Amino acid sequence: MSPLAPHGAIPAGLVDCVDYDDFFRVEFPRTVRYLRRAGAAFEEAEDAAQEAMRELWSAWPTRTHPVGWVRVVALHAYLKKAERDRKRVALEAKNARLATPAHQPRAEPDEWADMVRTLRQLPLKQREVLALALDGYGTDEIAALLGMKPGTVRSNLRHARDALKAFLESSAEGPAPRGPVPPPRQREGGPHVQQG
Repeated sequence: MSPLAPHGAIPAGLVDCVDYDDFFRVEFPRTVRYLRRAGAAFEEAEDAAQEAMRELWSAWPTRTHPVGWVRVVALHAYLKKAERDRKRVALEAKNARLATPAHQPRAEPDEWADMVRTLRQLPLKQREVLALALDGYGTDEIAALLGMKPGTVRSNLRHARDALKAFLESSAEGPAPRGPVPPPRQREGGPHVQQG
């Protein structure tokens, strides 16, 4: 039985006592959740977490701070693949526009897709800091993991939260009307019909 904290995480001081299989079993799902909070789709998060765990395996158990290390490597793997995918999709969209002149109506995006799009628009440092904070890391821990000053971490976290707050407020108001708003319907006979 591995020494686990009550919430299932491996305490930093006890990582040396844990074998890789136990580490993977506990930290893989937590790394996937971390990446989801950073804006990754579930499949993207799993792929990036698996890549980071594979890299960790080659250096196990000499890697210091493996929990944070896996998070950072997984996030970078996700961002690298997301950038490649973005370029590929942009190229495919351009080719599709050139090949088919007809306009295809789009379905309205759902709220989760809007949230993910909002997360992806945040600068990288804000995404990293927000995802680590949502994963339970404190300001000093995030600063140590990312090589930043605690004040910079707080600033990035504040900006990320402000952006998400603005998104949530605009979502609560509902979509803006498209095109001109029609005037209210009038009773039959026009506005000058006398009422009796």
